[in-house]
Amino acid sequence: MQLRFRWQAVIAVLILVGYWRCLSRFPEPKGLSYRRRQTSGQSSTLTCSDTRIRMTGPRSTFLTSTVTTLFGVWTGQLLQSRRSHGEKMRIIAISAVVCLGLGLIIHPWNPIIKRICTTSFTLYSTGWVLSMLVAFYWFVEVKGYRKWTFPLVVIGANSIFIYSVHMVLQGWLNRAVGVFTLKFSWLGDFAPVAQSCAVLLAMWYLCYWLYQRKIFFKL
Repeated sequence: MQLRFRWQAVIAVLILVGYWRCLSRFPEPKGLSYRRRQTSGQSSTLTCSDTRIRMTGPRSTFLTSTVTTLFGVWTGQLLQSRRSHGEKMRIIAISAVVCLGLGLIIHPWNPIIKRICTTSFTLYSTGWVLSMLVAFYWFVEVKGYRKWTFPLVVIGANSIFIYSVHMVLQGWLNRAVGVFTLKFSWLGDFAPVAQSCAVLLAMWYLCYWLYQRKIFFKL
């Protein structure tokens, strides 16, 4: 984080390429490699070679998460700069297109797998996040429509708190809220969606309670 941008970019590229290389080189089952696998009743698909590790094992995301963090830092620095709105939106939009394009281009050789946060997934997901950021930036900062963002501001002011609550207490909240909602069983296939929204609303209210009392958790 203390290095110049050019060196941060070099390190980011080395991490993405190196992680891709590691997944390609490590022989199974000692490493998290992947290959083409013929699935019954389906065409050949790209999957992680060890399904057990991919579905239930630990997430191997710490390397590429560093790159995701760097993308966030660079974007934040750009937004805080004195560039015009047009320049900021243009840079972010071009970056979004490049990330989406690269993610899709290398997908045949480096499949987009969230569980192990492959290089293609890191680029592809970053492209979508930047695309949404351009839309929000235009709508909020350029056009000035800000009142509707209050629910998001409440979460953003205590993002560390709501993340921690989700990681530690999400299961308990789901059961607690389910006592009152009966997990929306009468909605059929849409029940899980409604239940997740109810749990999210409960977590949002916790953030709102802190927001009203000006209590903010920071690192």
